[in-house]
Amino acid sequence: MNKPAPRGSRCCLLPLILVLLFSFILPSSAEPELTGYSRESGYVYIQLGQYPQTAEGEIRPILWRVLAADDTQCILLSEYILFARCLHADLKDYRDGIKGDFAKTDLCAYLNSVFASDAFTEEELALLLPLKDYGKIFLPSAEDLENKDYGLGITLKSVKNKKKILKDPGLRAWGTEWAIKNNGFDPSVYNKPKQKLIGSSGRETPLHDLRLFVYSEQWANHSPYWTRDPSTADGRQGRLIKAHGAIGRLEAGRDNIGVRPMILLAGDGYQVVSGTGAMDDPFVLGGKAD
Repeated sequence: MNKPAPRGSRCCLLPLILVLLFSFILPSSAEPELTGYSRESGYVYIQLGQYPQTAEGEIRPILWRVLAADDTQCILLSEYILFARCLHADLKDYRDGIKGDFAKTDLCAYLNSVFASDAFTEEELALLLPLKDYGKIFLPSAEDLENKDYGLGITLKSVKNKKKILKDPGLRAWGTEWAIKNNGFDPSVYNKPKQKLIGSSGRETPLHDLRLFVYSEQWANHSPYWTRDPSTADGRQGRLIKAHGAIGRLEAGRDNIGVRPMILLAGDGYQVVSGTGAMDDPFVLGGKAD
């Protein structure tokens, strides 16, 4: 016959049983973590801010991919090209006056004034850190885009095959419907492609060149977007992503080149409110409670 366990041993087991029981019942208190790109798991995604996304101008959250993260900051790049705008209207000034300094461009000023006000609340802007003299909202550099630690420089260049490009987009990005079909020129009002209007360059430009340019089907219909770097070959030109998926150059006054913003999130200023970090279920962020 089995003897009952001594009373003392049963008392010692009780706390252990309770700990195990509550570990299954209570949710984990560990806060989800923002991590940078890795080959094994890819990207973590968050949503922060909002901006027009559809042709009709419907406001939706902005989706960001986390390129890198540490205790001090997280580097975020917009998943999509949000609008089209010239880098700097005055080409002579871009070359001889500001000498290609992004901090002094028309686009940098626009990002940190009109776009910042349209896309972020004051509370959301308080979560962001400035970079150099560029302000809190800026563009990626060519070095950023070619940094394989960020996962962007891994690309099939010069491939004219939609299936392969979509599988391995690399530096390529796609614009929102708003950028392609609207971009501040409501299609219900402005519907004549050859109509000339004043764009961000300050010049009369046909309507079809005032919205985001889209490459052909063989290039998977991605779009060009600016970097913050000037061309070293021609001082009137900025560097951008071109059809073949690599960095090229074009005059800074083009209205139909895309803007794919980059921001720095303060590493200790946010908390994850909801989401799993997947592209279709991004983390939603809020400021930390005092």
